[in-house]
Amino acid sequence: MKPSTTTVIVNLTDHPSGDPETSWIIALESLDFPVDDVMSELEKLTWLAGDEYPAMSSLRSRQGIHNWGASNSFAEFVLSIASGGIGGLSAMVIDTAVRDLFRRLCERANGDDWGDAISEESACQVARSRIATQYSVPSDELTVQRTETDTAQRTHEFLFRHADGRTFGAVVGLVKDAPTCMRIWRVAAASGS
Repeated sequence: MKPSTTTVIVNLTDHPSGDPETSWIIALESLDFPVDDVMSELEKLTWLAGDEYPAMSSLRSRQGIHNWGASNSFAEFVLSIASGGIGGLSAMVIDTAVRDLFRRLCERANGDDWGDAISEESACQVARSRIATQYSVPSDELTVQRTETDTAQRTHEFLFRHADGRTFGAVVGLVKDAPTCMRIWRVAAASGS
């Protein structure tokens, strides 16, 4: 089965069962990539340290069909990698590897035509939705603290403050002409008085 909607999430966590510090997320329409190949590509990310064993991780996938007049199949892949098991590899190495994987997936996907850029308002909605889903916070309790736009990369970067004081960030852009949340993260709480 080749799903018509595919979401791939790579989480960097303290422990694979915990909330992610950083998540790389891509949502693609009509991915022409077999499910087993996506799983294999994600498994490769756990071997980035070049150790005898992969980094402590959890990889799961699910597939299904939604029916609401017209059927739409979906697939979701979630890889959580424990940062303690990465053996000192920097987040930049992981970021580069994930971006390379996402680039390969994008080359095999179709998307909707959103033109040259996604609006800041649409990007903000995508960011809020992804943060709400990943960190179990109501999206209407996220207040925008900062916004930056990179017109060359067709991305918007946001910094949000939640009503409880936590801070979250997101980069949203166009991938294969469809808006997607490329990376979200939570900012560690500052210690002190």
